[in-house]
Amino acid sequence: MNRRNFLGLGIGALAVSITAPSTLSAVNFRETKPKAWDATKVDAAIKEVFGTSTTTNGKVKLKAPDIAENGAVIPVTVSSKLAGSKVAILQDANPESLVAVFTVPQGGIIDYSVRIKMQKTGNVTAIVEEGGKLYSSSKLVKVTIGGCGG
Repeated sequence: MNRRNFLGLGIGALAVSITAPSTLSAVNFRETKPKAWDATKVDAAIKEVFGTSTTTNGKVKLKAPDIAENGAVIPVTVSSKLAGSKVAILQDANPESLVAVFTVPQGGIIDYSVRIKMQKTGNVTAIVEEGGKLYSSSKLVKVTIGGCGG
């Protein structure tokens, strides 16, 4: 009897999952904005992703370490109370400036954490688009060689 119940519940769950509408969607920015990923300057990458590079400082929180002892795994967190539609993380220490782009669903909360790689000391920049306006925050991250911390 337990096996029949288990099979019945499994088939029922499968039927519900197939018929339930999916509200999540993702945009592959590597396909839709290929020039943004080849940009070697932060301003050029911002312009490719958003159409303009004019930003306003503020309304975006960027959390990153002051000193990163390992440039291969630098934790970066971007958060904002804005009702943004797109978030981008960029840096100027590597040959390719654009690190990540997120599409924020309507009513979504902007609170993204990623680990980025940087070859050397440089600025990390976070951009949030809300209503056609761009808001930004930047932070200098010092990458030490060999984990010396100095």
